[in-house]
Amino acid sequence: MNTTTTSAANEPKDEFLMKIAQKRVGFQKHAIVYLIVCTVISILCLVSGGPVPFSLWVGWGIGLGFHGLGAYLYFDERAAAEREYERLLKEKR
Repeated sequence: MNTTTTSAANEPKDEFLMKIAQKRVGFQKHAIVYLIVCTVISILCLVSGGPVPFSLWVGWGIGLGFHGLGAYLYFDERAAAEREYERLLKEKR
């Protein structure tokens, strides 16, 4: 198993789990920016008498949704690669 040690606690970390954690934190930051930017732009549009930019909310929301799927749907790449490797070995024989 690939592990690295942290300097803070000197306990091993699973690199695969760290990669998942980083994806999730990236999604969470993306969601916060989405909410702040869309809200501010919508408020500015309402104050100036313009329409609320629903296309901004929907368009960016679709992208955010795909980002969330990538961050939270569990897909064990290592296990999938091992299964594919075994399948290729059987084909070769």
